[in-house]
Amino acid sequence: MRSGTLALSALLVGAAELVTADCAADNCVRAFRATQTPGRLSSAQAFCATFTATSVAATAIPTYAANNCKENQNGDLYFRVSSACSCIAARTTTSVTTSVPTSTSGASTAACALVSSSWSVQKAAATPTPLVAASLAYECLNSVPLKKDAAIALVDAVEPYLEWQSDPGYKADPPPDYYYPGFDMFGALAKVRSNLLADKYPNEYQFQADLYKTVFGPGHDGHFVFYPDALTKVFEWRRQRSLVSISEDGSSLPVIKLYEDVISSPDTASVVKEINGIDAATYVLNTINQAGFNQDVDAQYNSMFYEKANFAVNGGTGYFSMGGRIRYIYQGENTTFTFENGTILTLENKAAVKADMSGVVDGASYYEKFCVPAAAASGFAAADIAAAGEGGSIPGYPAPIIATDDGIVAGYYLSGPGLDDVAVIVVLAFENELPSEFQAVAADFYDMAVAAGKKKLVIDFQANGGGYILQGYDFFKQLFPKADPFGASRWKENDAFMAIAHIYSDAVADFNPYTSSNEDLINVQQSWFNYRYDLNLTGQPFLTFEDKFAPHIYKNTPYTNLMRWNLTDPLSTVNETFGMGMEITGYGSLSNATQPFLPENIVMLYDGVCASTCTLASEFLRLQGGVKSVAMGGRPQPGPIQGVGGVKGAQTLSYGSIYNYVAEAKELGTGTPEQKAALDRYSLLPVRRSTSSAVNSRDAILPDNVNDGTPAQFVTEEADCRLYWTEAMVKDVTEIWKAAANAAFNGATCAYGAISSSKRSVDAPVTERVAPAVRRSALVDRSVKVPIDNQAWLAAHRLKATP
Repeated sequence: MRSGTLALSALLVGAAELVTADCAADNCVRAFRATQTPGRLSSAQAFCATFTATSVAATAIPTYAANNCKENQNGDLYFRVSSACSCIAARTTTSVTTSVPTSTSGASTAACALVSSSWSVQKAAATPTPLVAASLAYECLNSVPLKKDAAIALVDAVEPYLEWQSDPGYKADPPPDYYYPGFDMFGALAKVRSNLLADKYPNEYQFQADLYKTVFGPGHDGHFVFYPDALTKVFEWRRQRSLVSISEDGSSLPVIKLYEDVISSPDTASVVKEINGIDAATYVLNTINQAGFNQDVDAQYNSMFYEKANFAVNGGTGYFSMGGRIRYIYQGENTTFTFENGTILTLENKAAVKADMSGVVDGASYYEKFCVPAAAASGFAAADIAAAGEGGSIPGYPAPIIATDDGIVAGYYLSGPGLDDVAVIVVLAFENELPSEFQAVAADFYDMAVAAGKKKLVIDFQANGGGYILQGYDFFKQLFPKADPFGASRWKENDAFMAIAHIYSDAVADFNPYTSSNEDLINVQQSWFNYRYDLNLTGQPFLTFEDKFAPHIYKNTPYTNLMRWNLTDPLSTVNETFGMGMEITGYGSLSNATQPFLPENIVMLYDGVCASTCTLASEFLRLQGGVKSVAMGGRPQPGPIQGVGGVKGAQTLSYGSIYNYVAEAKELGTGTPEQKAALDRYSLLPVRRSTSSAVNSRDAILPDNVNDGTPAQFVTEEADCRLYWTEAMVKDVTEIWKAAANAAFNGATCAYGAISSSKRSVDAPVTERVAPAVRRSALVDRSVKVPIDNQAWLAAHRLKATP
């Protein structure tokens, strides 16, 4: 029978060999050893032998472990227990080769029944996330029958949505300095269809896996995604070890080690030389390149490793072990690590079972339960709002000076030689349930920092996957209130887009949104499809439909004119129903805001993840504020790396959002027969047969590319300074902040590049500040929440990568 729980190590050794100062430094491990408690070590070893055994039975966690292994910055309860079991079992840096039991299961037709049985047992034991052997889940998936006609219908239904992707011409023919090769998404989709017609796929899983890997995987675009149902509703692949990429002296090229070894026994943690017989760094890069969502190769590489910020945002320990888009690409039955010290460790890969498996007894019942679309009222699902912690805490971070209630924004002060005048603002995302609180906490922190004598600022954008567009604009404007954010963007035109634009523009020709209570028409008026909405490149309104929508041809593709947000429009900003519920800094009642820091005294800190709204804010700070940047990590090769490595698109739309725009246009009923025919191509089938589906619908265009039309997504922008992570940084995020501050403000050496201290001021002087008696954040009305159930609002305002 296949495994149904964690299998971490195959061999337990004697107690005398196990007790070391390194592992004893962890409270969880001390609880397992507890030599002062007679019989504790032997009973712990017995528990671990069961806990790590390859059986379907779940194992109750002893009280001493539950009390001492609670979730902390190193991981959750089950992760810490697993690590402790590793500590009192065979050390990966001193052990010999371990073995993993192979399958004794019969035909693959029984695999789904075995998964279902294991899931049932583990759920009954309150296991948070049931696990089974990856090979067993793989057998189950390969037993799911292909419904050929339904598969062809799905492919055909996906195609019109791909026409909304903004950059297919550039994906097919990228600039010479873009790392990834070109690919034709429409050609790849046509190939999948022809394979279906030719009966090339033996089952549903192989069809969906090919669709995922060949049409969407090569996009390297956090807004371009389709997660098909059989592939993504039930299983996520996992490994039992996480990795870190660290420089052993801060200046030599980084090496790969196991995160668990670095935490428990840093002095003896050996370098991982090979993974599955391939050079470790090459294996890591090849794995993430199958389906990463970053446009930059070094950002892709970084995403595979543990780092504090990523753990704070989503509890993950790097995509090598779990998460990311490769969580839906099977990585084999086992993973074998070969260490520099000559030892070898082989561990069984796992599959997390995230769906209710009741009633699933074979591949056919799997298909019926997970691949037959149920009727739905709309194409939308409620959005998830990022949350780092509760009560202003961030897991694994020190206590902040001030923070939002959810910890998404937090402020800190550094101390030490040359650092006593440095403040740090951590921005883990550009969204929370209360945009006005986000704004107020940032403003309060700048007031407090300047009043406390802080002259310099580190902006920590690590792990920031985006959020609300105007939150990013406001963040920039708080630091440079007199600047006018450039923010040019454009849409790719297709038949449906143009049909909606005509219908919407006609529908609100004589409509005044400021005096009307018709919310549907206000949404139509406040849409980019209405030519009267948005501003042109010079900040003026578009006067005619042709001004905005006459085609501009790049890569043989028609695009709209360039457009910019109108930051003085109250319906987009202060209105609590259609806007952000806040004034943008520098406008209206906040027009007298002052600049808190000189640009030469600000540095942006990146781990490569910065995506979506984070890229917009970063471009404003770099190009219009003159702010320099530090990028961490990267592949183990010399040279510069980019800091902004995530998707740089200016708008993302889910398939459900597109469908709703289509449906709204059809309801308005003013279209021509040709326009109605264009709209009739869309159905909800792809929405109902996926767990997530979206396109990058709008390109961001940087000032230097206004004439040549190259989207920001394909523009290389290297950071000013590159630094490597070190062992200390794995455990203490303040070490990263100090390294960035020293490189930016104190002349410390970068691994590549440098940041000069030359004056880069624009024109607004820093004003001395006194911290207000009452903080702005204390005055925020917390009863006013972002309308996360209003899908029209989310489509207009939310810009975030899909991991």
